[in-house]
Amino acid sequence: MAALIATSTQRFGNVIKREYEASTGFCRKAVTAYDSAATWAIGRVLTRILVSGTGTPAANAGNTGTGTVGTVTVGATALVGTYKITIQQAVTDKGLFTVFGPNGQSVGSGQVASVFTGGGISFTISDATDFVVGDGFSIVVAGTEKYRTIEATDFSALNVNPVIFIGSGAGFDSLAVANNTDTTVIVIERGPVEVVKEGLSYGTSIDTTAEKNELYALLAAKGIIAEAQI
Repeated sequence: MAALIATSTQRFGNVIKREYEASTGFCRKAVTAYDSAATWAIGRVLTRILVSGTGTPAANAGNTGTGTVGTVTVGATALVGTYKITIQQAVTDKGLFTVFGPNGQSVGSGQVASVFTGGGISFTISDATDFVVGDGFSIVVAGTEKYRTIEATDFSALNVNPVIFIGSGAGFDSLAVANNTDTTVIVIERGPVEVVKEGLSYGTSIDTTAEKNELYALLAAKGIIAEAQI
């Protein structure tokens, strides 16, 4: 595992201005990077993705409806845990349902016999004996959580979790990341931390002031405050 504590370099200091309990690595975490080939400088903002995800559905005990959840497709933005599907409105051959992610957040609504896509997963509930209000299913999502460079489309992802790359087992320095190859890196995972906006880098799709401010807000929600260089 990469060391969580290392001697800071000047380059590190140009990005991380203040960090709580830096000597103990309180705000840091070793994670697995998995991205396209690139050289990451200290300050690269990453986000969580799910690799090799699977979804296992199960009907709730006592369902009146006899339809089933078909094959579940799990994408990179899915969250590990149990998704819940609840029938909200009984409609002949087309019951209406809402899907909730593992964090309890609604990820969208759909109807029986039509493809549902949301929260990083997609599936179809087959039509059989009609469902009644309160019927439902669970889908257990599993997979390996890794990290790649954050893009603007990640902001609304259920599993968005921005962190800041600061180095690897070799120390606090830039890192050449091989294409889609597991690499252990050290990140700032939580605050309280203050970073320099100008020292951060991210995906090329984050190129407007509004998008950058949205990224800063996501970091701030974790106690990582981005301030302009004085």
